[in-house]
Amino acid sequence: MFDILVVADPRFSGGSTSALVADVTAMAELGASVGLVFVRSGYLDDARDAENPKALALADLDGVTRISPGTEARAGLAFLHHPLVFFRGIEERLTLSAERSVIVTHHAPFRSDGSLEWDPVVTRRRARLATGLSAWFAPISGVVRAQLASFAPLIRQSSGDWPNVFDPGDLAPTRPALLGPPLTIGRHGRPDPLKFPATGPEIDASLPAENGTRVRVLGCPTEALIARGAHTDRWEVLPFGAEPVAQFLNSLDVFTYHYHPNWLEAFGRTVAEAMLCERPCLLDPRLKATFGDMASYCQPHEVADALRRMAAAPDAALARAAAARDTALRRYGAAGMAQRLEALRRDRGDAGRAGASTPAMRVARKAVGLYRRRAQGDSG
Repeated sequence: MFDILVVADPRFSGGSTSALVADVTAMAELGASVGLVFVRSGYLDDARDAENPKALALADLDGVTRISPGTEARAGLAFLHHPLVFFRGIEERLTLSAERSVIVTHHAPFRSDGSLEWDPVVTRRRARLATGLSAWFAPISGVVRAQLASFAPLIRQSSGDWPNVFDPGDLAPTRPALLGPPLTIGRHGRPDPLKFPATGPEIDASLPAENGTRVRVLGCPTEALIARGAHTDRWEVLPFGAEPVAQFLNSLDVFTYHYHPNWLEAFGRTVAEAMLCERPCLLDPRLKATFGDMASYCQPHEVADALRRMAAAPDAALARAAAARDTALRRYGAAGMAQRLEALRRDRGDAGRAGASTPAMRVARKAVGLYRRRAQGDSG
């Protein structure tokens, strides 16, 4: 018997494992007993996918016990991480039970082109058959919530979102921003080409190395961006993980993030990290649904002008960054974990379609397209 059960595939390399680690760490620091079950999903069924050491290290935390998939276990709350893990299916058959179970929905069902990538109704059924848990969905953002609502009343969501958790002790400002000139701008994240704009000119415009501006990028698919025509030689490029995130972010005056039309950012963990380090943020307008007035928004070709305005009126940009950090601490700080867990225990759930992004008939058509593609051997 545990207070909390957590089921996850430990082979994710980016934000999903970072979110898992932060959640479990915060739970353990509350003194909760956590049963941790690692599984293997067809979603990550690739010999190149090694188990993430940060995920494996969770078993070393006080109060956390790694349990084998064959062990029968009970808990008050259970968290199943990442819906595609369970939509694609896991190898193990678990015998778990909990008073309240949720699938932490790190990934939206629909792609940016409107096609359906995974089916929440089928995901819930497969998760129940594989684990014994009858789960709701806990969306990590309003973007994901709106998509999930399109499948109501066949599924139920938690009434509140389950955004990523951060330890503010690991992410804090150590130097003021906008001290220049010169101005240092940049971004960090997993080196995925889809996390950058589509064309070379757009990529260059989103990170303009001009008028003495210094550009630093931590995690960059350099060859792919050069193939698009980007001039990455104008930037200081560091391998992903080459610097601690907080150290890198505190080297910036402005954090910028623009991405490909085919990428749907379900949350934006790197953005929240920049906000916690009190960096002014200049973002893709699609992120406004998640971060609202915590940042400034523009298209890639507007970045240079936006930076000039920030440099000319630094007090306003710094005041917004300070307010954004305060908001991020309230929304995403690990200190709020106890309150979030209690709210989930008391939650009656939400099976309504309010705010649904997609009409029911269109959902049905998209589901037909998904299963047609899978029948033809396209697992994407």
